[in-house]
Amino acid sequence: MKKIVILVVVLLVLGAIVGGLAYADVRVRELAEERAEQQLVKALPQAKGIDVELDGFPFTLGVLLDGEVEALHVKIASVEEAGLSATDVSLDVETISLDKDALIDEQRLVVTDIGRATAQAYVTDDDVSKVAKQKVVFSPGKAKGVYKGKEVEVQASVKGRLVQLAAPKAGVPPLVFPLPSIDVLPCSPELELLEGKARLACS
Repeated sequence: MKKIVILVVVLLVLGAIVGGLAYADVRVRELAEERAEQQLVKALPQAKGIDVELDGFPFTLGVLLDGEVEALHVKIASVEEAGLSATDVSLDVETISLDKDALIDEQRLVVTDIGRATAQAYVTDDDVSKVAKQKVVFSPGKAKGVYKGKEVEVQASVKGRLVQLAAPKAGVPPLVFPLPSIDVLPCSPELELLEGKARLACS
């Protein structure tokens, strides 16, 4: 009977310790997410609705021992640049290496390396129409523009940091609109046309 009581007490104590560590780990993760959000707000003042999530358990132990975070997920409701609004912006990063000294000594998040990152954002045809000053309509796999009162089909392509909508007709100038900045989409994206919007994605 005495052994059972001792075992129960040991289990309760271990449970309390693990629970305390788990609570502390969750709090450290929350602080890191808050700090990352604050840094993004400073870096992207034109962005709205920034949310950061970090993966990995135990988070604190992984960072302190290995200087690594399992994954980072950033979601931004919208970013407005050059009159164009990119919505539902997301960045997912796998295996992030951090500067442990900067984190422990200065409480700063300094990324030294990443495994793989994917980013995507959406722009609506209404926003593109405003920027291009021409009516543009997106549908799955297709884009149409209006030139001199006539509707023409256009082909969409990405050239540098610009999206070009070009009609195969002679004399019809291409419509061009800028991509979100490299801070928002840190790579040259591919373009996918959907109903009423275009999806820009890269990895």
